[in-house]
Amino acid sequence: MRELFKDIKWSLILASLLYLFLGLALLIWPHTSNLILCYIVAAVLTGYGLFNIIAYFGRERGSLVGLVIGVICAGFGLYALVQPTRVSDIIFIILGVVILVDGAVSLRRDFALRTAGFDRWWVPFTLDVLIVILGCVVVFNPSLFAEMLIQIIGVILIYESVSDLWSIHRLAKLTRAAVMESEIIDLRDAE
Repeated sequence: MRELFKDIKWSLILASLLYLFLGLALLIWPHTSNLILCYIVAAVLTGYGLFNIIAYFGRERGSLVGLVIGVICAGFGLYALVQPTRVSDIIFIILGVVILVDGAVSLRRDFALRTAGFDRWWVPFTLDVLIVILGCVVVFNPSLFAEMLIQIIGVILIYESVSDLWSIHRLAKLTRAAVMESEIIDLRDAE
């Protein structure tokens, strides 16, 4: 049982350290990290697309839908390998559209608050107008916030890593105390 806890503890520590280094890389080198991420996505899409294409022409004919998906994924993946910054822009444009839609839905709720007689309806309304403006800026100029967003993700990963390492330390300490207590009880019972 003790060995199992040690194995789990060390795998969690290694995962947390990996998150820490990834977070630091995203924070310190956002542009390079963004390009590497785009290349990884491009390689995965290309591989998935080629797999579907090969599966279609394999021994057992695959589905036509699988072939179409394979051609689209392989084509998009190859395009992403050649133009990684364009793919990054597409990802951030999609993110901007999501921000815009969410802001618009929130504005509608803000007007419902005003109709319901909520005194300070203008506070969330003002914040949601700013969110809509942010969404527009991201849609029309995706590279402006790309590096900042990558850095925010880096900070979040660093926080998660440090938090996980602290939790692992505390749990290991509690586990050691519980194991020692159980060994003491076993020794008492043996006497």
